[in-house]
Amino acid sequence: MTNEHPENDINIVQLLKVAANILQTGFITAPRVRAKREFKKLKQGKSIQAGTLNIGQLKDVPFKLQLDYSEYNGPGFGFDSFSAALISMLHEIETAFKQEKDLNMLTSENQSELVLAALPGIVQWEEQINVMLMSFCFSQVPDIILKLMFVEPSQFNLAGNDNDDDNT
Repeated sequence: MTNEHPENDINIVQLLKVAANILQTGFITAPRVRAKREFKKLKQGKSIQAGTLNIGQLKDVPFKLQLDYSEYNGPGFGFDSFSAALISMLHEIETAFKQEKDLNMLTSENQSELVLAALPGIVQWEEQINVMLMSFCFSQVPDIILKLMFVEPSQFNLAGNDNDDDNT
């Protein structure tokens, strides 16, 4: 049973730390040429191998990274907007750990096959606001998928955007 649902043995807090470190070293501190090459693969809809994990009795569980930018607002989605959102999200995660805040981890109803880290990376250029979140998917056994996704920013009560004028 553990082989079918490895998420039962996973420490989500540790997984979040590992994911943040992988993203930091893979896209922020990595040489820009390499980071852009990996970003290009993600943007093309490809999964990239981010490493392997040991979970309970399971060894070398593939850990893959994916990107969904279908809800990205505005033109010109590229490496700079991706990395700005990623830096913002990693800052939120780091702050939550340092201040021992609630990590806002949300799980799906179907046996925790999806865990969403509700620690958003928010970026704004002029009127264009974008929000990046991270989730972990355990339904593609034996892989664990770390999915970065842009979500519709209107779902969030963003600072400076709290007026009730809906222009109607």
